[in-house]
Amino acid sequence: MKRRLLIFAITFLGLIMLTSCGSSPEFKVDTAPKYKVDVTYPIILSATENGDAVTGLDIVATLEMAKMDHGVIKVKFEDNGDGTYTGEVELPMGGEWIANVEAEQDGKTYDDMLTFDVKEE
Repeated sequence: MKRRLLIFAITFLGLIMLTSCGSSPEFKVDTAPKYKVDVTYPIILSATENGDAVTGLDIVATLEMAKMDHGVIKVKFEDNGDGTYTGEVELPMGGEWIANVEAEQDGKTYDDMLTFDVKEE
């Protein structure tokens, strides 16, 4: 009897831990910036959780080129209120880029790494 009670308690606690862990938003580059010398372009990210748009995030991303060292470019994103977030960036060249996304909401932090291609205009 004690063993069954112990197994029940462990199972119950495990289920509580799983349901309290909540999922984290998924990020995607909706609109990649373009490249043209001395021109700033928008970069638009979307955030969803279980298929629903996530708003109210504070998002900062550091951008770096995938195969070349151009340093790190920090981009602050503004909430558009519909699950999309817009930042502005002037990149040194086109090609494959990596965005290390850091988001925060209500004391919880989320990290993601996205890759995207920048076309030259």
